[in-house]
Amino acid sequence: MSEKELTLVERCVLINLMVKAAPLQQSYLINVAGVTGLKATHRRTLETLGLIEVTEKPITLHLTDNGWQAAKAELSKDEPPKGAGTAGATLYTVLDFVRRLIDHSGVPADDLFRMQFKPNEIASTIDPAEPAATTANGSGASQVDVATRIRRAYQELIDQPGDYVMLAALRAALADLSRDDLDAALIKLNQDPDVQIVPESNQKVLRTQERDAAVSIGNQLRHLISISPS
Repeated sequence: MSEKELTLVERCVLINLMVKAAPLQQSYLINVAGVTGLKATHRRTLETLGLIEVTEKPITLHLTDNGWQAAKAELSKDEPPKGAGTAGATLYTVLDFVRRLIDHSGVPADDLFRMQFKPNEIASTIDPAEPAATTANGSGASQVDVATRIRRAYQELIDQPGDYVMLAALRAALADLSRDDLDAALIKLNQDPDVQIVPESNQKVLRTQERDAAVSIGNQLRHLISISPS
């Protein structure tokens, strides 16, 4: 496969799938990851080359073994592809740093990007004799406990695994938690590979309570949460 066979958009899809180390819905890639030029033709190209698999309802992209190899190859590029622009050039500067970090640490890229800490693993490292850390507003809610409750509430609200749930519904289910505690936990959870917190693509359909329930992540208001099945 020659380098010319992949566009910058297609490369960005592979890179996002590699870094997240999990299947990603197309809506996440477009609305959150910023791959706004992603079209069906790009999906078909990557699928035809055997780099991704695609499932429907919702459209979800899965990285294949060959896709992992192609994505890791992007870490070794000496310079960004032509037409990458300022953002693309910055991306490849970061990728070069990641490659050097991998070389220095000796941790394979596959292992590095698949590293994650599950809530129970984090909780097991906390000394039960120590009081829970307080938040900025003085509450004693542990972010680990809140994150666990968010995951449980999400499972009770969905019809099918991976469904998107309005944060308004999630907040209603966890009404005993303060907004600050819930927002802090959502922002932290958004870093987990299996969690996607995205804006509603059609802002006109949002009701007032759904707008008010949004959480701000990266200077962007986000209204929906999806947690992929493990």
